[in-house]
Amino acid sequence: MDPLTRRSLVRGAALVAPAALLAAPGRAEGLEPPDDAVLRGRGCAPREKVAVLLKRDMSGTHQGRMHGVPSSYNWAKRPRIGAGNHPDRLGFHAISAWGQVYEDLHGSPARNVRVACRDIAVWILSRRSGTWRRCNASKRVNGANYVEDFSGNASKPADLRNEPDGAVSATLGGGYNFHLYSIRARAKIDPSDVAGVVVTYSARVIMDDPHGVDERHLARYLASAGADYWLDRYVGARPGAVRDVGIGKARYLTPDWLTLTMSTLSLRTLQEYPPPICVRGRG
Repeated sequence: MDPLTRRSLVRGAALVAPAALLAAPGRAEGLEPPDDAVLRGRGCAPREKVAVLLKRDMSGTHQGRMHGVPSSYNWAKRPRIGAGNHPDRLGFHAISAWGQVYEDLHGSPARNVRVACRDIAVWILSRRSGTWRRCNASKRVNGANYVEDFSGNASKPADLRNEPDGAVSATLGGGYNFHLYSIRARAKIDPSDVAGVVVTYSARVIMDDPHGVDERHLARYLASAGADYWLDRYVGARPGAVRDVGIGKARYLTPDWLTLTMSTLSLRTLQEYPPPICVRGRG
């Protein structure tokens, strides 16, 4: 998976458009395990609450300010929609999910900590069929440490570690965030058949040295989710080749799993066509 660029996030203006009229709801395609089993999973929010939780992640302000992100950036203080449900207007034919983890504006005093991430995916609602399709999904994640303001798109390799539960953990700080993405290639999309996009992944704070001092309660990490549209599955990052779909609310991480989300749909549409996802950490 090639590194992603956040330049479009930095300079992109928000684009909000109403959801299209859809056909009758159907089951999600390519889902493993079946959606009803996912929604019964331990720790998942009740299905009837998913729409409200998704909408909250696109409303209001972030739970805190992210270290090194200039206040002039249009995603510095609150979530927002970028290209939204209209890749067709920009000629995009591929999509990829991403996440980002930052220290709090005032830093994080914890040292013996890492951030663990897993289960990243994009869900696309079809305009034609009213069904959800999961794509660009992977249990493990990849990622790098990017300069916090993404200037020059500069990055360095992250200290990645595979965890027993299938997650991948990394460290961050010192002017760098942790920018994560799926281990799978970008997913091909039909740009005329995108009625909505939802992105999910889960994250938590873990100990770096399990035999050291437990400082997880001191960690001040903020995480958020988003996605990018690309011209195709293979094009490199250059002006006009990529634009973000949107960016969700940044939330503080704890030792418990928390699902971060981004969505492009109205509350009414989310309630009518709830995506078959597991949202952890919020009842």
